[in-house]
Amino acid sequence: MKEFDYSTVHHYKLYGFVKTVFTPLVKLVYKLESKGTENIPEKGTKYIVAINHTCALDPVFAAAPKNVPPLHFMGKAELFKNPLAAWFLTHMYSFPVHRGKGDNAAIEYGEKIINEGHVMAICPEGRRVKDKDGKPQKAKAGVALIAKATNASVLPVAICSKGKIKPFKKVTVSYGKLITPQEMGFDKEEFTRRDISNAAGMVMDRITELWEAEVGE
Repeated sequence: MKEFDYSTVHHYKLYGFVKTVFTPLVKLVYKLESKGTENIPEKGTKYIVAINHTCALDPVFAAAPKNVPPLHFMGKAELFKNPLAAWFLTHMYSFPVHRGKGDNAAIEYGEKIINEGHVMAICPEGRRVKDKDGKPQKAKAGVALIAKATNASVLPVAICSKGKIKPFKKVTVSYGKLITPQEMGFDKEEFTRRDISNAAGMVMDRITELWEAEVGE
């Protein structure tokens, strides 16, 4: 795998082209419906998009509405082993993270994305959900660590479907209300590991609430 360049946030034209051309097809094939799009922040807001991990198309589903800006998505490093796949993913604003290794380069790159005014997207669970009903699972610390380091808000987004996501089966993407740094307790003088865990848990709880409102418990 060619080493990913974490030093600079590059700009590519491919993302806009693919979104414009293929989003209508995705909406048709997956009967895609978006709810709560009024909660998507205006340009200039510093935030992270947090999505439950249902399938490989999660970033596509979450980015479908016109008012969603380009999402710089954190994806597992294994996806970047193939040179052609790595080129495509990189030009679609995805960047690799080595899971389970405390990947500081990826974390710092995420911070760079946000601090430069872009929007980062992450699946807080870290891995695709294996629950047969697709219910969101426990979050890892990454989303809270990056939000705390950048003092960014978090937009909870739930990918909702009854059971496994398949073509021609309805998928609903529900956008929740922005979770502010204050709600996550980032203004505390002392911020511990437990606080990081609680903040990540809050994000996942909001995603789960959105999911349950669509799919049911």
